[in-house]
Amino acid sequence: MLYITSAYLKFVSPVKNLIIFCSFLMLAFTACKKYQDPDPQTDPRIQDLYCNDPSAINYNWNFPGIPDNSTCFYPTDVFEGNYTYYDSTINDDFDVLAVDTFNISLVKVDTVRMTMSGFCAGSPLSVTADQYLKLVIDSLQGDGQQLCLTTDTIIGGGKKITVLDTTNITFSYTIDDGTANTMHKGTAIKN
Repeated sequence: MLYITSAYLKFVSPVKNLIIFCSFLMLAFTACKKYQDPDPQTDPRIQDLYCNDPSAINYNWNFPGIPDNSTCFYPTDVFEGNYTYYDSTINDDFDVLAVDTFNISLVKVDTVRMTMSGFCAGSPLSVTADQYLKLVIDSLQGDGQQLCLTTDTIIGGGKKITVLDTTNITFSYTIDDGTANTMHKGTAIKN
């Protein structure tokens, strides 16, 4: 018969605990390997190029695909050019008070900013175009931009109906001469 003494148990218990601890430690080191992302997979059928610039009109068209910003076209590309503008001055009841025709020119500064000249002999107006085909006459604190005379300010803008409409811009703006506001509506047709 086998007799186990208390001295034997005192010796075996710490050795057993040490073996179990070392086993768990080795298991932890071998099991805890740092995760690595797998290599990206690209579907070979995706060959379309798309514009990846958020300020472009065609941002993300043809997505998913291969990003290529050389396919981008910008708001100023759509609006730039020389136009004949047919203007109507209207009152609060939308009755036409006067009509006028003159030439305006929109010149590209960058992808969204432009200058517009032709309203008067003064310096050109600063305008901003966006990817939603809107053209806004820049303004400081909503008070308008100086126009022709030092007391005149203009506020408003224009828009195109679609990207495919390369000839027309509809305008709506207000001129404040310091004493009264004059509302204007009209259409600019590209020359």
